[in-house]
Amino acid sequence: MNSIGEKTFEKRSLSPMRNVLLLLLALTGITFGQDKPNILFIAVDDLRPELGTYGATPKTPNLDEFAASGIRFDRAYCNQAVCGASRLSIMGGLYPTKTGEQTFHVTGWRKRHPDLLTLQQYFGQSGYHTVGSGKIYHGSSGPGVDPENWDEWIMVPGKGYALEESMAEAKRLRKAHPKRDPKDFRGTTTEMADVSDDVYVDGARSIDAAKRIKKLAKQDQPFFFAVGFVKPHLPFVAPKKYWDLYDRGDFSMPANLSVPPGYPDYARNAKAGEMSKYSDYEGKSPKDFSDGLNKRLLHGYAACVSYTDANVGRVLDALEESGEAENTIVVFWGDHGWKLGDHHSWCKHTNFEVDTRVPLIMRVPGNATGATTDSLVELIDLYPTLCDLAGLEIPSHVQGKSFLSLLDDPSRPNRTSAYSSYPHGKKIGHSIRMGDFRYTEWYDKEGGNPEAAVLTDLESDPGEVTNIIKNSDSLAEVREELRKRIASALK
Repeated sequence: MNSIGEKTFEKRSLSPMRNVLLLLLALTGITFGQDKPNILFIAVDDLRPELGTYGATPKTPNLDEFAASGIRFDRAYCNQAVCGASRLSIMGGLYPTKTGEQTFHVTGWRKRHPDLLTLQQYFGQSGYHTVGSGKIYHGSSGPGVDPENWDEWIMVPGKGYALEESMAEAKRLRKAHPKRDPKDFRGTTTEMADVSDDVYVDGARSIDAAKRIKKLAKQDQPFFFAVGFVKPHLPFVAPKKYWDLYDRGDFSMPANLSVPPGYPDYARNAKAGEMSKYSDYEGKSPKDFSDGLNKRLLHGYAACVSYTDANVGRVLDALEESGEAENTIVVFWGDHGWKLGDHHSWCKHTNFEVDTRVPLIMRVPGNATGATTDSLVELIDLYPTLCDLAGLEIPSHVQGKSFLSLLDDPSRPNRTSAYSSYPHGKKIGHSIRMGDFRYTEWYDKEGGNPEAAVLTDLESDPGEVTNIIKNSDSLAEVREELRKRIASALK
């Protein structure tokens, strides 16, 4: 095996099964009007499977319609529940434990991995015109977005807040503490402003992306267009019309406010640290939040999901209008899950099911519509799957597993488990979803035996509040599988 992502890479050999699957694509009608299909790659930040198509509360007509035209993955998982690490594992094809890139921002990753062959870079080398806009990697500008390895990187201006009062307290605190990082003092967690969609950056980006798709469609060269939306990431800001879709009184906190016995305190994100930087954070932890704040946050998240649905719908409509929909593979994915009061916390940053499970929907021209699959997939699998669909060899450094076979038969078994990890200072938690179970072990990063372990049964305990490790016949099996996954992620 080559070093990490070496640019002049050794290609994986074609297995007999892969040849059969590629033949099946042709026989079942998955064909394209040009030699290579276009790729529309849509990323959304902090979105758990909180969409109408997944049976959730938010009103998402555009994404519901999109899911009905493609395949919805009901057991898709991120590889680390934080923005930077998750996104780099998707775009680089390597687990965070392999690269060591396990932080929020993964600042400077390209300097540490100058030869990492990224997804868009490889497609660019393979004849695609590559365009990126918004949050694909962590951030929307600077070296972290890998700007030198896109044909075009698009900057779209737009506001974070629309109202001056939303930042008033943050500005006062920043002035009072000039030596502190300004990011330690942020505005309000929510904002409801009676403005048009394009006042906020996501709306402006969707309008720009819609125009750009129509231009790309006129080119002879296939395109790889990645568009990243920020909402529903904090702060929960969206035009008033999306807040008006809901009655705040209808929102309530989830039932799973506790954590399983044996879950380490350091691994709970009990203070929802990311949220604590906002000016209207109450008390010392989310346990101190008033009912009014909790309901406002739940309302705000739903409003932002509906706003994102409208923005994604605008881009999908433009693709249809361009005449290239039948030549374009569309991928919609969230970078990790999110707690909405679950385990008496908010945000991500844990190994809980709610933080690791993500929305993933794909549409492949000629494929079955309205399909769903319960087979396990990981976000790291997107890199090799897109290579297969585009007829490209999979670079040898890529650790993900193509799920091409699921596009032909969604009922087909895929992975035995879905693996993720999350570091906490000098500790790290390794976790798998396997069958109905989630099993997690926490280690000192220096090695040794696990210092804590939790096994939950998601069939009988979907909120993960009970640790069944002492009375489960499945412990030995899931423990063995987790140890295998930890080792293989490092290879």
